Amino acid sequence: MNLAQQSRLLACLAVLCWILLFHSQTNIIIIASAIAFLTYPFFRRLQRKFNVGFSLIIYYCCLALVVIIPIILITVLVTPQAVNGYKTLMLWIDKGLELPPAIEHYITVMNTWLETIPGFQDLQSSTAEISGTIRRSLSSFLQLLLTGSISFAGSTINIAMQLFLIIFLAGLAVMYAKTCQKLAIRITALPEECIERFILAFQRAARSIFLGVFFVAFIQGILVGIGFFIFGVKDAAFWGLIAMICAVIPIFGTALIWVPIAITVWVGGSFYSALGIVLWGIIIVAGADNLLRPYCLQKGIKTSIIVLFFAIICSIIAFGPIGLILGPTLVALGIQAVEESDYLLQKAQEQKNTE
Repeated sequence: MNLAQQSRLLACLAVLCWILLFHSQTNIIIIASAIAFLTYPFFRRLQRKFNVGFSLIIYYCCLALVVIIPIILITVLVTPQAVNGYKTLMLWIDKGLELPPAIEHYITVMNTWLETIPGFQDLQSSTAEISGTIRRSLSSFLQLLLTGSISFAGSTINIAMQLFLIIFLAGLAVMYAKTCQKLAIRITALPEECIERFILAFQRAARSIFLGVFFVAFIQGILVGIGFFIFGVKDAAFWGLIAMICAVIPIFGTALIWVPIAITVWVGGSFYSALGIVLWGIIIVAGADNLLRPYCLQKGIKTSIIVLFFAIICSIIAFGPIGLILGPTLVALGIQAVEESDYLLQKAQEQKNTE
């Protein structure tokens, strides 16, 4: 075994040690890595002005503020409305999911019309059974959702520890970025310029994911909240936050929130407000999504929006919510690997021709 092989073996051993240390925290590692790739240019600018230690302190402070400030704003604005929403849902469950009088009226009118259809009488018993099953399932789902929310709220210390670990690991990653680059060169035996292009590809992918997935979801949530406030929907900030979470769901997105709200407003007797919510959701909210998301995602990942769309769906199915980050990243990695393969093959062909 020559010295180059020994060096590669030791580099693999170093990476294996870190993998064994953090193998149970895969999601945290992926999130921290994405943040590190996204913020590394900022850390390099700090290093040009300050020493490493002071640069790292400033980096940690800025990263903590970026995480803490939105949490404080959400806590101040949304928590009171979330409590009201929780009480409303609990009261609705206690009443056996009793529908508002306006909806009951429409259901009665619909049943009266259906009774005029031949053969509908034979289906009434089955319809009642299905309706009862749906109510029981919905009640169980809501209770599970509320229980999960309480558990989520009760695990504040665990969430805080995970956020701390993500920020800490992101700082370590940017501080030891050059060491990680050296290990990648030794393990893969690729030219240094190839590794640098891979790093640039990851940085562009991280920026695209942040802007195209999370920033666009943030904008959509704000737009939904503004629309609900304009058209008189109660607890608009709370529903805007829920819409922000749903905005990252492919295909359905914020429509999971504003469509049911519009129907509720309509059956409550406010037809024009419901129409305004629908138009706001289609033109403003969905329009912002259709304009911003493709532009942001394609700006850093050189492929079509259709490929990215299906990559996100497949990665969510395979890996869960972390697939929002992992899917576009794997696409960017695959594209860059093909380009580097072509580059190395062309370089080998040129060397062969010169010989």
